[in-house]
Amino acid sequence: MAVNAESRIVDGVVEAILERRLRPGTKLSEPELCEIYDCGRTDVRRALVILATRKTVELRPNRGAFVRVPSQPEAHNVFQARRAIEKTLARNAAQHATGADLAELDHVVQAEILARKNGDRAKAIRLSGEFHMVLAKIGQNDVLAEFLHELIMRSSLIIGLFAGSSHVLCQDEEHGEIASAIRSGDGTRAGDLLEAHLRHIEAQLVFDAPAEASDLRQILGG
Repeated sequence: MAVNAESRIVDGVVEAILERRLRPGTKLSEPELCEIYDCGRTDVRRALVILATRKTVELRPNRGAFVRVPSQPEAHNVFQARRAIEKTLARNAAQHATGADLAELDHVVQAEILARKNGDRAKAIRLSGEFHMVLAKIGQNDVLAEFLHELIMRSSLIIGLFAGSSHVLCQDEEHGEIASAIRSGDGTRAGDLLEAHLRHIEAQLVFDAPAEASDLRQILGG
């Protein structure tokens, strides 16, 4: 089944942000998006509205659409919210994890380690986010998992703006330790490790780091 242009645009922009290829502050030119996705402006505008509702894009009157640039207070609030949500999900995961769940979590951890060893930064970043979403699924709280999905997206924007090129989004050993605590059924330890892990990420952010320009055609045009 063919995917409509609106969905292709949304998915393409979201993927580029999650993999930190599309930088905060980048203008999403309607004519360029029309050309890249071979569609009309109506499709592009609908896609941009969807992205704006997800707090991924900012629509500026008479100027167009831009990838959002989060503020420092917003960055703190996002990570604070993630700590509250993910600590609960980690405790839940330790209670509910099945053998299949643990195998899936371990698979993501090992795939992330391999991606880093191979120098595939984009894949490693995607797998890092996937680890947190798999953990949320195991935690068996769909409401919290839905909130977390948006927060992970916003976190990627924040890291894209405030982290240098050498920044490591998530440490392999930290993910492994969290997975081990869940495997052992120790919800308290899993929650504490998850909270410390997110604090570690936030502590590495440099809030005077400038945004960088992005070539929209090169990033989204493949």
